Amino acid sequence: MHRMIIRTALSSIVVAVAVVVAAPPLAAGQSGNIANGQKLYTAQKCSLCHKIAGKGGAMGPDLGKVGATRDATWLKGYLTNPKSLDPKNKMPPVKLKGAEMDDLIAYLLSLK
Repeated sequence: MHRMIIRTALSSIVVAVAVVVAAPPLAAGQSGNIANGQKLYTAQKCSLCHKIAGKGGAMGPDLGKVGATRDATWLKGYLTNPKSLDPKNKMPPVKLKGAEMDDLIAYLLSLK
């Protein structure tokens, strides 16, 4: 009986660790729902210009590893005003606010 309890407890621990390890980390103080961010990426039609994992447009940069090169602060500033870094930038500002912007940023940060 004790062995069965111990096996069940160990199985639960292994599953919990796997979930934590598989989830991409967010930056300190960053909140957001990655799954909802992915839906927003699709709904905002970002893939018309941007590529992830070989799928999408080529007008904008490939975002497949953007989470490894940018942080939440940079992404938020850029997404709300792309021309702030380059006046010739053709990307329109992302019109999301609050939790939706946090979700999109969380998704982008998960891309590594």
